[in-house]
Amino acid sequence: MKITRKAITEVVQTVENSGAGEVIVPAGEFWAHFGVQDSMQALQQQIAQRLAEEGLEVAFEVVIALPPEELPLVGEFPVPAQPAPLDLSADTLRALSIQQPWAELILRGEKNLEYRSRRMREMGPLLVHASGTRVPENFGGFDLDPDALPYRALVGIVDVVGVQAVEGDDGLYAWQLAHPRRFRNPIPYSGAAGIFRVPLDTVREALGTATTPGAPL
Repeated sequence: MKITRKAITEVVQTVENSGAGEVIVPAGEFWAHFGVQDSMQALQQQIAQRLAEEGLEVAFEVVIALPPEELPLVGEFPVPAQPAPLDLSADTLRALSIQQPWAELILRGEKNLEYRSRRMREMGPLLVHASGTRVPENFGGFDLDPDALPYRALVGIVDVVGVQAVEGDDGLYAWQLAHPRRFRNPIPYSGAAGIFRVPLDTVREALGTATTPGAPL
């Protein structure tokens, strides 16, 4: 059966008029709206029956939602005139593992916001670690060769100069970055989740030759 333009328009308008930007409906009701049978109905009934025998209830629903707005890569905020001083007497420096191409864009000065689910309370220098995770979708729209970028390596250092809660997205924070400096040679290193510490001796020589602001590879 042909899906009509009217049916599509009604669904779009329903979602757009919803306060949450999404509508959740039973799977059967969703397909019936378009005059089509749910091809998964028999399997859904079988699963529901088996789970009911174990004392569980299950409902198959369809979530129709507006796509989330893309978060900006660049923001405007006060930036100190000079990079934060490094404590070269410390044993370690803080580091954060960031996927490519975001790590590269930070070092180029083309990304000065890093989004995280925790609020950074201590401002100052932060080592940039390029993680080993590759997500092809991340490279869309960027003139960058994924194979030419470093992975699983410490690639530079940047200053965290502020943190701002993201409006309309509870639990998400934008870390404000400034003064990116690229290491002349990436340092192979295993990252970790969240903030982790790197022995200063590991990056001492690289810190002395870091370039700013973020010259491309």
